[in-house]
Amino acid sequence: MVASGLLFALLLSPFVTAWALDEPWFFQPVSSARKLNGDELLRIGEIHDVQNHFPEALTYYEQAVDSFRLNKQRRGEAIALTKIGLIFERQGRREAAGDRLREAVSLFSKFPDQPAHADALVALGRVSAWLGDREQAGRLFQEAIRRFGQSHDRHGAGLATMQLGLLHTSDGRSDEGVKLLQQVLQDARGRHDDSQTLAALLALGDARWILDQPEAARISYQEALVLAEKGLHTRLEADLQRRLSHVYDAMGQAEQGIIAAKRALTLYQSLRDPSHEADSWTLLASLYRATGQELQGEEATERALLIHRHQQFVVHAVH
Repeated sequence: MVASGLLFALLLSPFVTAWALDEPWFFQPVSSARKLNGDELLRIGEIHDVQNHFPEALTYYEQAVDSFRLNKQRRGEAIALTKIGLIFERQGRREAAGDRLREAVSLFSKFPDQPAHADALVALGRVSAWLGDREQAGRLFQEAIRRFGQSHDRHGAGLATMQLGLLHTSDGRSDEGVKLLQQVLQDARGRHDDSQTLAALLALGDARWILDQPEAARISYQEALVLAEKGLHTRLEADLQRRLSHVYDAMGQAEQGIIAAKRALTLYQSLRDPSHEADSWTLLASLYRATGQELQGEEATERALLIHRHQQFVVHAVH
């Protein structure tokens, strides 16, 4: 079972904002970026971030941290540190992510910014859970829920509650965990919040998968997939197709799993997400072999290995 790989996959960054792509300074090389102020550096980093251009995004975010720090703009510094932590988390560099997120949380605690502080707490909670400090993760999620509540942010509180529900489910407190997830789903539907309804269905599917209930997981994932396709949420659609592929495999329906994995692969390629592209190739290799397609399995494995080698080079290059 691959439940551990599915936990805490709801990375919905609240900081990504729109920015015009035709601003003259956007096309300046990195070496001239020091002439920009912290807000400008942050926005350029966001443009690279949403395109999964991690080395470039990290360069601008790091320079934004330096700029904010130099000018004693602690809120900007904390937001930039959070963004760096989120990229490290997506890269699987969770210890580095934890370091940056702890810096951000410490800074946020010194001035009132409940939503941004709560967002950083949720991210640090996810990382803490991955690193094995699950009690700390629970405390962080609960603190985030409290802060979202103080700012009357029901959407943010729902996101934090979903993470807490998944944590409880994976720690054997399944009744409590599933109940929390169902509460979020009911609240999101009552508010006509389609994006959170989608996320809650995805989380419920993850919970059912953790509990070894593949048919129930499939139902939740497919309901979520309808919303993802309707709302053009490409990344969530890709994540759901990947999950469905695993579910079909567990249900002995490898051919259906191959269809879902191929769709996930195409979507991750369109998102320029090499890490998940490699995961999709690895999944396809397993499914091909399960159906006796050895040659296709070998080819898929080779493609995954090539991507992993390239990613290792990129990660070392940005240290």
